[in-house]
Amino acid sequence: MHALLQQTPTQHLVKNLSRTGFIFIPYNSKNRALLIPDEHSVQLETSLSEDYFETLTPVTDNQEVPIVTPNYESMVGQAIATIEKGNMLKVVCSRKEIVSGTFDPIGLFLGTLKHYKDAFVYAFYHPKVGFWIGATPETFIKVDGTTFKTMALAGTQKVFPDTHPQWTPKEINEQSFVTQAITESLESLAKVIVVSKTYNKQAGSLWHICNDISGTLKNKKEMLHRVLDALHPTPAVCGLPRNKAKNFINKHENYDREYYTGYLGRVTSGLNTQLYVNLRCMKITDQAAEIFVGGGITEDSNIFDEWVETVNKAETMKQILRLPVASQ
Repeated sequence: MHALLQQTPTQHLVKNLSRTGFIFIPYNSKNRALLIPDEHSVQLETSLSEDYFETLTPVTDNQEVPIVTPNYESMVGQAIATIEKGNMLKVVCSRKEIVSGTFDPIGLFLGTLKHYKDAFVYAFYHPKVGFWIGATPETFIKVDGTTFKTMALAGTQKVFPDTHPQWTPKEINEQSFVTQAITESLESLAKVIVVSKTYNKQAGSLWHICNDISGTLKNKKEMLHRVLDALHPTPAVCGLPRNKAKNFINKHENYDREYYTGYLGRVTSGLNTQLYVNLRCMKITDQAAEIFVGGGITEDSNIFDEWVETVNKAETMKQILRLPVASQ
């Protein structure tokens, strides 16, 4: 576990990737791309034993699913209609769910860390941004020299004991779209690209479909910057084609994603970086927890099924809010 504690309230913006520190990048605005720089921070490190981690009890099917909200139903319906007309292959529709209450940020972080040993768990605070916390299962990119690794992640199903997920054709096709789009976006920047076999990836109480994508980048000085621009936002958080999906999201979501579906992680001067997509996250305010969830819409989507997927994703974060350590 690593802590980077900035010693001043100065807002350092990410103008390039020449400085070493922790970056926090929003979905849609480079003006809010933040850096916690090493040179202005105190660093702390500790390690945790396997005994520290626990497993959350999976959500059961006997819970009543809330009624689909009119805004979400309308948005997804328009997304399906747009896709059926041939204007898009996929678009990610998201929403924000607010849980009123007063929560202890440090308690939430410890609870999240305790139950998500296979995810990248973070807590980020800046006076001009607020307090964010998350447990993301998705690597955006890891770069070591010119060697890189990323992943394509789609599909969501709840975890049940002694049961493996059975994926629908819609989920399998969606995963194929994401994998193909990521590899194509990297073709001009990489000398070698290798795609793993498709496998199931568990993140807390949810299953996902995953392909690892790795390879070797061309040896250019500005390569990392170009790779990030090529990948963000990925089809897993935006859609295909990217520009059409972004336009649809900007028109129909009717809220600001802020740092949800952006990316975050540690960068160093030169090509040595480890970044993650900001999923399974929430923003903690004085009076509430704001939970951000979404799902990929394709021509095979069903509005109610997509709604249930977002409900399940929100539930994974609500479980953290309900832990004894989480509440004041």
